[in-house]
Amino acid sequence: MTVLFCDLVNSTELAQRIDPDDVLLTMQRYHDTVRLIAARFGGFVARIAGDGVDVYFGYPVANEDDVARAMHAALALAGEVPRIEPAPGEPLALRIGIATGMVAISVTQGVAVAGATPNLASRIQAAVPPGCIGVAQSTRRIAGRQFEFEELGEHVLKGFEKPVAISALRRARSLDSRSAWRGRDVSLPMVGRDAELAALQQHWQRVIAGRTCGALVVGDPGLGKSRLITAFDDTLPAQGHTLLRLQCSPFHVNSALQPFVEHMKTAAGLTGNDTPDEQLDKLEAQLAIAGIDEPRECALVAALLGVSFGERYPPLGMPPPMQLQLTKEALKHYFAGLAHHQVGTASEHSLTRYFFGLAEERALLVIVEDLHWIDPTSLELLGLLLANGGTAPILLLMTARPGFESPWAESEDFVRLPLQRLSDADAKAIVAQQSTLVELPPQWLATIVERTDGVPLFIEEMTRMLVEKKRAPSAGDVPDTLVDLLTERMDRLPPDGKAMMQLASIIGREFDRGLLAAAAAPDSEILLQDGLRSMLESGLVLPSSADGERLRFKHALVEDTAYASIPPKRCAELHGRVAEALLSRFTDRVELQPELAARHLSRAGDAMRAAPWWQAAGGQALSRGAPREAAGHLRAGVEALKSAPAGLDRDAAELGLLSMLGPTTMVLLGPGSAEFGEVQERAYGLSQILPGQPRLFPTSYGWCLFNWGRARLKTTTRLVDQLLHASAEREGDPEAAMAANNMAGMVHFHIGQAQAAHKHLSVSTALYNPQRDAALYPVYLMDFGVFGRFYLALATQVLGFPDTARRIAGEALLLAETLTQPHTMGFAMLANFNTAVMRGDTEDALTMAERCIEFSSQFGFPEFIAMARVARGWALAHGQQRWAEGLADVQAGLEGWAQTGFENWQPWFTTLEAEIMGQLGQQARALQRIDQQLARIAGNGELQFKSPLMAERAAALAALPAPAGGSAEAAAEFDRAEALARQQGAAGWSARIARRRRQTLG
Repeated sequence: MTVLFCDLVNSTELAQRIDPDDVLLTMQRYHDTVRLIAARFGGFVARIAGDGVDVYFGYPVANEDDVARAMHAALALAGEVPRIEPAPGEPLALRIGIATGMVAISVTQGVAVAGATPNLASRIQAAVPPGCIGVAQSTRRIAGRQFEFEELGEHVLKGFEKPVAISALRRARSLDSRSAWRGRDVSLPMVGRDAELAALQQHWQRVIAGRTCGALVVGDPGLGKSRLITAFDDTLPAQGHTLLRLQCSPFHVNSALQPFVEHMKTAAGLTGNDTPDEQLDKLEAQLAIAGIDEPRECALVAALLGVSFGERYPPLGMPPPMQLQLTKEALKHYFAGLAHHQVGTASEHSLTRYFFGLAEERALLVIVEDLHWIDPTSLELLGLLLANGGTAPILLLMTARPGFESPWAESEDFVRLPLQRLSDADAKAIVAQQSTLVELPPQWLATIVERTDGVPLFIEEMTRMLVEKKRAPSAGDVPDTLVDLLTERMDRLPPDGKAMMQLASIIGREFDRGLLAAAAAPDSEILLQDGLRSMLESGLVLPSSADGERLRFKHALVEDTAYASIPPKRCAELHGRVAEALLSRFTDRVELQPELAARHLSRAGDAMRAAPWWQAAGGQALSRGAPREAAGHLRAGVEALKSAPAGLDRDAAELGLLSMLGPTTMVLLGPGSAEFGEVQERAYGLSQILPGQPRLFPTSYGWCLFNWGRARLKTTTRLVDQLLHASAEREGDPEAAMAANNMAGMVHFHIGQAQAAHKHLSVSTALYNPQRDAALYPVYLMDFGVFGRFYLALATQVLGFPDTARRIAGEALLLAETLTQPHTMGFAMLANFNTAVMRGDTEDALTMAERCIEFSSQFGFPEFIAMARVARGWALAHGQQRWAEGLADVQAGLEGWAQTGFENWQPWFTTLEAEIMGQLGQQARALQRIDQQLARIAGNGELQFKSPLMAERAAALAALPAPAGGSAEAAAEFDRAEALARQQGAAGWSARIARRRRQTLG
């Protein structure tokens, strides 16, 4: 932390010479000035004691340029405070001391800081003359060359054993250069990116006008994505915006909201030594900065961070998907609040005090690096922030590699900036920047330009290496690629440093000292400390937390190079050591993130031990309402098992993963998707060959469900018979009987046997017990009570009992509302709008379809959205005579349905489509669509919707001239449709056909 301590000169004498009221007014103006300037540069006013003020930079939120912010704040104070005159011609005089170092912070009662840094800043202040800004040497080294100093020599300071060197800060060379701590390359002008920088600056104008905007910088590793965004931030006035950085990780691509979790933990200053109450205090204070003090939102964020809140907040008591959605909304409010700097009701917390003096809105710059490693939920949250439009001044400035597929289209509020390699001239300019103290021979320069291929990082690192070596490059020590180049730099580290860097690369881009020490050799404490020291001194590794416990590689390519330098056997061994350290000493971390153990065990070659951890990670993601992340974990486990020795143990482990992956894929992509079919076919096959045929019934059900979705009804009928036989053999097992009859009812419905469907579905729903059968949901990801009523309502409607069907659909909805299963709620909505369409109720169909579309869009259920759009289009057309609009909605639903892989239901959708086409005079096109579906029915046997489809064919024929059409042809087709409906016992379809005959032929 960097501490700025300022004190007035001769304030006691001044108080004796002027009126006390004037003294109070003067002190108030002085304190207000300090608060305003501290807020402008992101400082935290920790303590005001008379005329002495402590300002912290790096707490409660650490910035990468805290030293520069402190310097600029000191210069501003030195300029503003003397303008305060308690008496004419008597300006206030100020002394300032600045020091940087490690501190310990407690927030139990206010903010208490322990360590030498605050004392050093105070002693330096007392040692310098009035009007001077004294700076400790540690602070000056970090500040670099962006400021001008004057040496004041060494001073003996009370409480310090050795004399302390002090420098006087005179001026800033560039007010905007605030990132010099990154290294000399960042303090120098950026080369070759003027156009991209100008585009970002133009985009920023929309932000400060109140828009929420996004910019995505895309480029290969080493092209300078981070350099560009840092240069852009450097161009912005410090007092004009707030900066936040989020880092995505390749090890958390399936860890929901991980970048935001890390940000919140760091911003709130949470540590492992805090009690839950202390963590909640810190978290509440951080949220209060953004004006958030509502208990539910605090509880949502606390739950996300794994902070136990006990009885402080009411229990959340909501389904995991809803909790995840509300958590995203809470984080959206947090960032919007930071953009507006609203101080909420929790303003009594000391962490919000440095915002008190802020009177104007400050734009928020959120830098999100390495989007190619972002988890799906974090990506959705970024989308929510971008959807703010004009509600908050926020710029989401993101970086990604070319493989990342952006979900956002370019617009006025979102730009994509691809980076290209630099020209030879620009490469030479960078070499000149990096070698200002050494004149490189022309042949050296030519070698650098030739071998670095226009990649800025290559150019900088190779130039530095040659300058340090002070000898001509050769084929042996100037590699052709960046990996080799960085390996050369690593080889110049002491052996301990290189070993520690390799071990750190096993952990990831960011790592902490504790895990590194636990994974190191047992007797290597000295080697560990020496290795850490050499890594930090090399500049290849940098601190990423204020306390120095967390470190990060300077660049992702440094980590990649270190990792690639480890021999395969050694690499597997190190992954194994990290895994054992996690499992033995960091169990709380593994409980929160099972994927950590899974990943390291997989890369250690221990796929069998990794499999249950991948499965645990998948189950945890499902419990949090994040099925996409769950699928990612489960697929990783399946992939890892491919390297395990073949055998029954491996097959059993794979079956465990597939048994969870199958239903998860069904929820994500629908039961007709090819991916779901591949998973279920493999799981079904494994269940058959393993001893005892474990999980055979649920995998058979899943395989049957896929074939049903693909309308392979002959195959499905055979599988249903097997399920019914298996359930009969498991006498007294309600699960088997309920699932088998449920599937049998679905299949019989689609093959046109509504009476048989009704019988099976009645058995299934009668067996259902909500409390007992809740345990079945993770196995099938289907609630048989609701889904059974869905198809029971359909069968009842087709049999000619619309009022009873409506009641059953209503029961499905009421039951779904008592459960915590969004997918189940979707099925209940389907039951209601489908039966409404079948009975001709446009009002109910429209209301429920629109509700379903909104709900399913929130949770990502594409098949529900598609079916609901068909129903909505039908209701708009028939209920409001918006025929063209309704037809477009129906056809969009049909297209969306086909994209999910579903083959069933299409004849019914085409029936509704053709009816609307007839109203628009498109009978010829309607006949084409109907005949296509009749051909499909002939092939797959989905007879349920054939009779109403034939009735629409008759209606279309009636509008066409003879001999292709006409009344006689239409009447004959109506007769055939009615005969089929009677044969199927489908009184509901008979009533529909009779109505369509009257409408068409009179």
